[in-house]
Amino acid sequence: MSTTYYMQISFLRQLATRSALLLSLGLGLGACDKALNVEPQVNISSDKGYSTKEDAAAGLLGCYDGLQNTNYYGASFPSDVDMVSNNIIEVGTYNTTYGLIAQNQISADNVEIGTLWSSMYDTVNRCNYLLEETDKITDPAFSKLTTQGEARVIRAITYMNLLGLWGGTSQGYGYSGGLGVPLRLTPTTAIGAQTQPLARASEADVAAAIRADLDFAIANLPALSASSGFRATKNAALALRARFELRMRNYADALKYAQQVPAATMTTLASTTTPDAIWQLYFSATDTNLYAFYWYLAPGGRNEFDPSPSLIAAHPAGDLRLPINATSIGTTLKYTHTTTRDDYYNMIRYTEVVLTIAESAAQTGDLVTATTQLNIIRKRAGLANTTAITAADLIADILLQRRLELAHEGHYWFDLRRTNTVQSALGSTTTANAYNQTFRNLFPLPLRDVNLSNGVLVQNTGF
Repeated sequence: MSTTYYMQISFLRQLATRSALLLSLGLGLGACDKALNVEPQVNISSDKGYSTKEDAAAGLLGCYDGLQNTNYYGASFPSDVDMVSNNIIEVGTYNTTYGLIAQNQISADNVEIGTLWSSMYDTVNRCNYLLEETDKITDPAFSKLTTQGEARVIRAITYMNLLGLWGGTSQGYGYSGGLGVPLRLTPTTAIGAQTQPLARASEADVAAAIRADLDFAIANLPALSASSGFRATKNAALALRARFELRMRNYADALKYAQQVPAATMTTLASTTTPDAIWQLYFSATDTNLYAFYWYLAPGGRNEFDPSPSLIAAHPAGDLRLPINATSIGTTLKYTHTTTRDDYYNMIRYTEVVLTIAESAAQTGDLVTATTQLNIIRKRAGLANTTAITAADLIADILLQRRLELAHEGHYWFDLRRTNTVQSALGSTTTANAYNQTFRNLFPLPLRDVNLSNGVLVQNTGF
């Protein structure tokens, strides 16, 4: 059965369960969730669970659909991350949500942040329910380990994002005493003991869960699938493990995992087509996103975003990525489908893997490999070979190439945080600005969730 058929199944068909998807932390979901008050005949009720491989297939699509939610990868996550890092600026009218995020003046009652948090935990809960229920299916024709491997990749990347925004320390990630987030690895299917407020786990505990999920996926997923890059594979899990280890500053491990990812086609620059994509999130005319809608003018959009002057100025002369990242009309060529709103989203690209190899090699003393990998990216962008000689200069160039190559794909904030350069890159030595407040390097936990936890869920310092 084709990938297109799978991914175009109705959203309501994709829901794995009713009550399991209503609860994230036991504190409820954001008001923008798309299916809270419906009970379609084709859904699978949590009191019946899964009994066939077809149930599991529908449930797995429900996990992918959690990623596609407008309040997660369908708009909010990549937009919030690129706004707070000043890769894009907010020029529309959502001044109390996007506007404040774009100034790093996020408060705990920011609705955008609250719905993002809830949508992430909704996605986690879908994966948890799938993993629990698929253990009960005994059909020998059911590819249980593959199904569970895909779900665990989705859960892993979601916990990576939760930890990336709300966890760690003001210095970055992987430091002693790093804060985690609530760690739920079993589903909430009924109000009661399962939905009691959960305290934050440590950063180390969340990191261990992420690694366990990705290791399971690496061991059990095929390197390639018949789904043309729209499903998580072993290669995607390896690339995500490399991303996570780089973020945690474990450079030898980042290099080890990145070098296991098979090379992908890198003949053209990433724009509306992305030949180096390892895993893309699928959207269609019946399951849309808001990327192009937020970038372009009416009638196809509302022009909420523009490329930032800082991003534009960061491109060296002759950089072929500039007209892609910032067009002459103040938008981007990475998202252009204003009518159908079905631009794919790049979850992981091989270009990122190349830059991970380069940075990890530089950090571990292999400057030859670092230079070679960096020059691959520079050459494709129309630039001459790097003039950097020292490890520090190479790393600075690599980080610049990451910003330009992965622009509008939700990476730059995490690069600033993991390198402890939020203040030096975005702060000001002459005027007061929110980026100089180091506590804001972590996002505030949603006020509603904190209040309803009766002291169990502890807010990040400063909020």
